[in-house]
Order: sequence, then C-alpha cells, then structure tokens
Amino acid sequence: MHRLLKRQLEKIGYTKGKLSEDRMKKFISFVDREYYDNDEDRVLLENTLNASSKEMQGLYKQLKETSENQLAQSEEKYHRLVKNLQSYYFFYSHDADGIVTYVSESITKMLGYSTEEFLKHYLEYLTDDPINERVEEYSNKALMGINPPPYELSIFHKNGSVLYLEVTEHPVFNDKGEIEAVECIARDITSQYKAKEEIEHLAQHDMLTGISNRLHLEEQLKYLISYSKRNDNKFAMLFLDLDHFKQINDTLGHDVGDKLLQEVAKRIKKNIRSEDIFARIGGDEFIIVFTDIEETDLTASIHKILDLIHQPWHIEKTVLNVYASIGVSVYPQDGETAVDLMKSADIAMYKSKELGRNNFTFFTHDLNEKVHEEMKLEQDMPNALSQNQFELYFQPILNLESNEVVGAEALVRWNHPVWGLTYPEKFIKIAESTGFIIKLGTWVIEEGCRMLSKLNAMSAEKINFSVNVSTRQFQQGDLYSIIKSALKKYGVEPGQLSIEITENLLLENHENIINKLNAIKSLGVNISMDDFGMGYSSLSYLHRLPIDIIKVDKNFVMQISEDGGKAVLLDTIIAMGKSLNKTVVAEGVEYEYQRQYLIKNGCINYQGYLFSKPLKESEFSQIIARRR
Repeated sequence: MHRLLKRQLEKIGYTKGKLSEDRMKKFISFVDREYYDNDEDRVLLENTLNASSKEMQGLYKQLKETSENQLAQSEEKYHRLVKNLQSYYFFYSHDADGIVTYVSESITKMLGYSTEEFLKHYLEYLTDDPINERVEEYSNKALMGINPPPYELSIFHKNGSVLYLEVTEHPVFNDKGEIEAVECIARDITSQYKAKEEIEHLAQHDMLTGISNRLHLEEQLKYLISYSKRNDNKFAMLFLDLDHFKQINDTLGHDVGDKLLQEVAKRIKKNIRSEDIFARIGGDEFIIVFTDIEETDLTASIHKILDLIHQPWHIEKTVLNVYASIGVSVYPQDGETAVDLMKSADIAMYKSKELGRNNFTFFTHDLNEKVHEEMKLEQDMPNALSQNQFELYFQPILNLESNEVVGAEALVRWNHPVWGLTYPEKFIKIAESTGFIIKLGTWVIEEGCRMLSKLNAMSAEKINFSVNVSTRQFQQGDLYSIIKSALKKYGVEPGQLSIEITENLLLENHENIINKLNAIKSLGVNISMDDFGMGYSSLSYLHRLPIDIIKVDKNFVMQISEDGGKAVLLDTIIAMGKSLNKTVVAEGVEYEYQRQYLIKNGCINYQGYLFSKPLKESEFSQIIARRR
C-alpha cells in the first residue's frame, strides 16, 4: 500500500477491517480535499513555470539581440581597422617548407605586388641586406612550436625602392597538435628604421665633415685590431694636425675655418682607399689608418697626404696655403690597443711640429721616454716655485764696438730634483699648455727686477735686462700691472727693463696686442722683438708696433762667412732696423769675424758664446763688479 494512502486511512481510524459507511464517507471526503489541494499546487506550479519560461524566452531574445549587435559592431570595427592598416600591415602564412601559401590583399597597397606575384616570387623580393640573414632562423623557431621575437627584414617594393618590415610569426597547430603552418604579420617600419639609421649615423660621424668621429673610429679600430691579431697583419695610424689652424679661425673667421676642414676631409677621403679608415677626432685633428701596410708604400702615402694638404685652398674668394704635421704609429710594435696607438701617433705628431711643421715622424720608444719625462715635469711644476727650484741665468749683451757689457737677457733654468739643471726647451711648452707659464713669467719679471736693483747698488752705470714673455702670458696675464708692481717694489728705472716678444704673438688679435704693447710702453719699459726675421708677419707689422729693439735670429748671423762674403738677408734686416731707428741686437755670435762683419754693417749690440754663455747670478755679478 502506498505510504501516502496508508497515512490517510490511519487518520480516519482504519486498521485492517472494513470501513463503516460513515468512515468511508470521511475517507472519500478527505481524499477529495487532497485532490483539490494538489490541483491548486499544480496550477500554481504551472503558472510559475509558464512565467519563468516567458521570462527566460525574453531574456534569451534580449541576449541574442545584444550579442548580434556587439558581434556586428566588432566585425565593423575589425573591417575598419583592417582597411585602415592596409598601408602598414599585411598578413601571410607559409608551410613547413617555407613556401608562402597565403597573403592578404593589403600586400598590393603596401608593396605594389599582386597576391599571385608575392606567392610565386617572395624570396626574390628580399634584398641582400645583412638583416635578412636571420629570417630562416626565426621561421625555423616558429616551425618548432616556439614563438620567436619580432624580427626585421628588408624587401624591394615593386617600384624598386627598399622597405623595412617588422615580422611576427606564430605557429598554427592542427587537431592532432601538429604544426601545419606559420602565420605572419608584417608591419612597415621603414620610416622608423631610417630614423634609427640616421640617429646611428649622427652618433658615429662628425657633423661638420661627415666622416667618422672618435666613437666610430674606436669601434673600427677594435675590429681591425682583432682581425690583424688573428691574421698577423700590420697597419699604420697617421695622426694629422693642421699647422696654424687657430690663426685661420682668428683672422678669417670660424666659417672659413669650418669650410677648410670640410674641404680637407673631402680631399683626403677622395685620395685614400675605401678600406682605409678616416676620422676627425676634434678641432683640426684627423686620424688616417692604412689598414694593410704590406700593400701600401707607407712613406709615399704619407708624402701624398702632405702634398694634398699643401695644395692651395680656395675658400670664399680667399686662397689659403696650409701645411700639416703628421705622427705615425704602427700596429703592433707601437701599441696593441687603439688608445696606445693614438697616444704614440700623437707623440710623434708633436715631434713633427718641433721639426718645423709640414713634416712627419714615426713613433719611437725614445719619444715615449720623452713623454714620460714631460709628464713628470708637468706633475712637479706646481711645487717647483715654492721650493725655489727655478733660478735665472744671465747671458751678457755687449756693445759691438766697445765690447762692453750693456745688459743681459734673463733666462730661466729649473734645478729639478731628479734631472738636475733643466733648460727651458724641456719645460716651457709644458708651462704654456698648463697655464703655469703665467705664474712662472711673473716670477721671472720680479726676479729680474730684484737682480737689477742689486746690480744698481754695485755700479753707478746702470745696465738693462730683457725678459721673455710668452704668448699665453701676454694674452691672459695682467702684464701691465705685474711689470708696474715689480718696478715699484725694487725701485728699478723702467728704461732698464725690456720685455721680449716673438713674432708668433703678432698672429693673434692684432689690435688687442698693439693696445697692450702701448700700455706697457707707457710705463717707460722697452719692447724687444725676439728672433726677428723667422716669421712671415714682421715687415708688415713692424712699423705699427711700439718696438724699440730688434733681435736678429742666430740663423741669419750664421750666414756670415769667414771670407767676408755678403749675408744679404742679414744686411737687409740691419738696414731696415736702422731706417726705423731701432736698436739691432745680433744673437748667436760665436766668432770674431762675425762680430767684425756686424760692426761694419751698422749693428749695435750682440750676445753669444763669443763672449759668454748664460751665467749664474753670482758669475754675472762679478762681471758687473769689475766695471767699477
């Protein structure tokens, strides 16, 4: 019996017998009520289900409509995006053999080819640019199931121009998990690539001349040294510096100087091999590297470079005659690194300048020792003054006819703690380059005035001293105040002091130089031009300068022959000095026949080993003491 029915019968008192009529009526009434209750529950459930069904149908319809709208919008955006990107992207795929099996129609707009052309001839369109060498490597990675990083390739446009693409590849798997193809997206990056190339070019090349700069030179040398080491190869480095380039800038202007540098670079580049290296490393300094000197007549090649530089330059209606100094180092004996080779060539170049410019010098280890010595001198120089290591020597200046001492040239010496007595040619250039010359020059002027004061006390007949003033000291030091202060401090008459300048000073700002000379001259001090005749500006500027004394360079004195023959240039200088009312002093007189020739031709004073070498203070004082 069903448990529900059994429960209903028990409620009306049914056990296991028959039901009475009264109880049967109760049973039927109870069952009837249960059916009604059940109908109400069923109807309620049906109504609920109907409402839910309608709601679900409405919701489904709403979701379907929304999804369709969103899908349509997405498709519209996709098509619009693809349409807009046709000029910059195309899509293609290739199989496991690298054969292109599909390409999007945007290929035509981007590269000019039809899809059929690209499918058939894709590989033929690739350029021989080195960046294409890794295309196969990246494609193979994709075929192995690896997503390679985006890579660049170079390809010809149908019109012949070259485009650069960035390609991204993705492997495509079938239902079995096997790779059946590779899908590729190619993006046009030509403008970005060219911009990058331009930036790299600017970073590696000199902006003025367009040739390699120092950074690119160092990179090129790194590879050349590596190659030469492996192949037992030799190469030569030339360090080239234009002579007197600063004067061109100062007198003609930086525009002319820049144009000259451009033309120099152009002329040299045109006359060296394509495999050689050529760079500008700053100012008027260039590096030329002959990459294989076994195939190069090195000396002849260097002479050719010097001749190229010396040929006339026509710059903005001006004809310039320019010279160069070259230092040469050779790999590997003069250095095994770029830094060492450049240093060696630089050392040799400065030696060329010392030899008279328009010259070249090969680096030697003796030169290297000289550089180390100069470095030591530069290091010791700042303390040398405070430690009283400098002293003045005095070379007597005599009247030619009476042979009496009338003055002296004060010459500085350095009693170096390591090298002993050191002459100016060893340290003056270092002092010039470091700026120490200003302090040293001030000391020389003050010490010279002190010595004059001492000698004045020894003799009633006053003598004159001349002191050398460097170009840098003249330009940057307050020479007027220094001289004025020294004269006052030691009570020396201004006419007893002469300052010696060189003709190189006249190559600078002429008006400024003349103004400074006039100011010093106003103190009563004499102005002397040293080494007269060795420069090219002497005759043109001498009449404009407040010069009192002309010192004839010893090279002209050496032209005097013992047989009494004419020294034409010397005679001309003496005659010119006399006509301008200048005192002429001959330097470097070593023989009596030279003295007699100078007397005969009207020279006034002389100095040189004929009478005396430069003397210590005590030795010169004894000469003056004997005059009393």
